[in-house]
Amino acid sequence: MKLRKTIYSKMNIAISLFIMIIIFLYGLSNQVSINVVESLLQKENSNQLEFLRKQMDAMAYSMAMNTISLSRDPTVLELEKALFKKDQQRIPQVEATVQEKLNLQSSASSWYNEISVHFPAVKRKMSTGINQSNNKYDEQQLDLTSRQSSWVYQPDPLMVNTSKFIYSAGGPLNGKGPIEQSIVIVQMAINEKSVSSLLDQLKSGSKGDPFMVNGKQEVIYNQTSDQVLSRAVVEALYREQPEEAGTLQTKLHNKTYLVNYVYSKPLDFYIVDYTPIQQILSPITMSRNLFYGCIALLLALGLSASYLLYKNVQQPLQALIGVLRKFQNGDFSVRLQRWFNNEFDFITVRFNEMAGQIQHLFENVYEERNRSRLATLKLLQAQINPHFLYNCLNFIISSANLGRQQSVVAMAYNLSDYYRYMTRLDNHNTTLRDELKLVENYLEIHKLRLQRIEYEMHVPEAMLDLKVPRLLIQPIVENAIIHGLEPKMGGGRIVITGSLSGEFVRLAIEDDGVGMAEDELWRLKERLNRSSMDSETSCGMWNVHQRLKHGFGESAGLDIESRLSGKSGMCVSLYWKGELTNDPIAAG
Repeated sequence: MKLRKTIYSKMNIAISLFIMIIIFLYGLSNQVSINVVESLLQKENSNQLEFLRKQMDAMAYSMAMNTISLSRDPTVLELEKALFKKDQQRIPQVEATVQEKLNLQSSASSWYNEISVHFPAVKRKMSTGINQSNNKYDEQQLDLTSRQSSWVYQPDPLMVNTSKFIYSAGGPLNGKGPIEQSIVIVQMAINEKSVSSLLDQLKSGSKGDPFMVNGKQEVIYNQTSDQVLSRAVVEALYREQPEEAGTLQTKLHNKTYLVNYVYSKPLDFYIVDYTPIQQILSPITMSRNLFYGCIALLLALGLSASYLLYKNVQQPLQALIGVLRKFQNGDFSVRLQRWFNNEFDFITVRFNEMAGQIQHLFENVYEERNRSRLATLKLLQAQINPHFLYNCLNFIISSANLGRQQSVVAMAYNLSDYYRYMTRLDNHNTTLRDELKLVENYLEIHKLRLQRIEYEMHVPEAMLDLKVPRLLIQPIVENAIIHGLEPKMGGGRIVITGSLSGEFVRLAIEDDGVGMAEDELWRLKERLNRSSMDSETSCGMWNVHQRLKHGFGESAGLDIESRLSGKSGMCVSLYWKGELTNDPIAAG
């Protein structure tokens, strides 16, 4: 019976693996094919749109430059002068020359365009348009269109349901002032049919339905466009707040569409093309459905064997995986309480024994670790004690004997605030604001005592309420004074600077003291990362380094560097990420 069960299990496993491999490989191949087709479609559409955008931009820039050139053309300016002076002998000759230039410029472009030259001072207009009504001077319309230094899209008053792009050159300075102050205003008008013809060319070479839309959601369609669907694409596009170029997928009328778009800066329009994805992927989908139908027939033949496999193998495995996941998540008290009357019963017994041993081991290790951290942190805090009380008292006595009452009062106030904070045991954590206040008291004491120390603090307001361990900054400042400024001849300065970037916090204490040699600096950095403090390591700096790591994790600590630009002195930076761990063990 045992032999039959083993052979049958192997047969079911072999059949299942074979089917699973086939399904997996085909699914992977099918998904790769879909991704490749979508990627190629997206790339092809993007390239076509980018080519069309460059073509439109180049034409728009070229025609805009031609317009600007005409507004500064000497012949045009000469005609304006002749009209203003009413020189009837010169006007016909110059007017013919200008008209010839306008026609030449207009015919040089592949887009249908109309160039108009306006002379506000004499209220005259010249145009390349066939319709003579175009030569009628309309100051009101000119005032509306000539105050912008870019292409303007607006309805064509001479053609129903048609709009055009207009570019003006030579209008009022900065778009202000009366229109009569302009000498010559040249306007280039492009009918939207020229743009629509380019969209037709793009559509003829793709499976999409391109159109253009601006920020006012005014749409330029191709001649065979589905305007209802295009309008729905516009709404979907502006819900996403489009950038200069991009791709998105949207579902419209129960179909998924791939939408590509690019932004034409000169025309202030998006060029958009959308393609139904199902239409492109229909051959792949049909092949996939046929394959899965064949697999379904194979699976139907193996249902009976699969049931036996599930009952005798899958169910025990699921039970074992369930307890292993709980075990992985830290629940070491979990045990497998189910019996299967087969080989898995042996695994159940051994797993329960192993889980009991691991639980016992982890509990012992965790307790020992807590005791070790508690002892280490208490030792770190115990080592941070005041070292200059007697010097301060001697200063007070000397100042009192010399009659310097203000110095005595200042020293007493600062020393009182300093020791009130140092001896406060109600909370092991504080705010950065209180820590900086302690440092300020400490620096004021040294400033009074040594008479040659200055300091600055530049810490953003947003950092002052951050939670930090107590006595975190004072040891670094103390180290800067004792080892950096006191040995230095003359005055010295300490600058404390804070910076905040997201969750990353950095506090730099910089002095202009005697500094440290490069080899000594390297050895100091190496000693700071040791797990225990030796006789050569700076007590205060090692304490702060270890407390930062206990409070904020391994990503926190000290960074010690020499000052830049060849200056003497040191810069010690405290850095950490996130919030202080509210751990009673870390609290000491």
